[in-house]
Amino acid sequence: MALGVSFSVKSNLGVSPVTSVPFVLSRIFSVTLGTTTIYYYLFCMALQAVILRREYRIINLLQILASFAFGLFTDATTWMISFLPVTDNYLVRFVYLAAGICCVAFGILLYLNTALVALPTDGTVQAIAYKGRFKLHKVKIAYDCVSTAIAIALSLAILGTIDGIGVGTVIAAVGVGRMLGVFSKLLKDRLLRFLGIQADTAPPPGDGVSPSET
Repeated sequence: MALGVSFSVKSNLGVSPVTSVPFVLSRIFSVTLGTTTIYYYLFCMALQAVILRREYRIINLLQILASFAFGLFTDATTWMISFLPVTDNYLVRFVYLAAGICCVAFGILLYLNTALVALPTDGTVQAIAYKGRFKLHKVKIAYDCVSTAIAIALSLAILGTIDGIGVGTVIAAVGVGRMLGVFSKLLKDRLLRFLGIQADTAPPPGDGVSPSET
């Protein structure tokens, strides 16, 4: 998933909604995307605690490890693909974007079916849906829209331009879900067998964890 984020940034066509706020913050403070991702995820953890209050589960503190891991891997994968050329050629840029979408979708397939611990952004969506008794997918859509709007507002107010939001943002929002469906059909049964999980007991989408980039 981190490699997918790095490819999306490399395309310069727009990052996914869930990455938009950390990306703009990285531009504002001139630090790495991994660094702002860690802080943003920790903020989301604190927000979950405020929303859930006494219903907040101690196991959710494992999201701290997930936050640091995701941030560090984001910086690591950004370095890994740094040799790839930055270009104005739209064909190449769309190839980068497609690679990013595929990597994120494949990562979600692995992450979703383990059902261990949610990433903080997903945990926040789950907390809002649970406390407000809303449909999970509707909260996810609203969360992505609000995140994108905040990123645009911050970018315009501080950078004076819209940075990180573009056609790639829309394509990623739709494309990741499509590719996740393709990977699920091709690989999910094999993955569940490898994990020793019976198909009829596997967590369905939206139960326990929700796809981070859809």
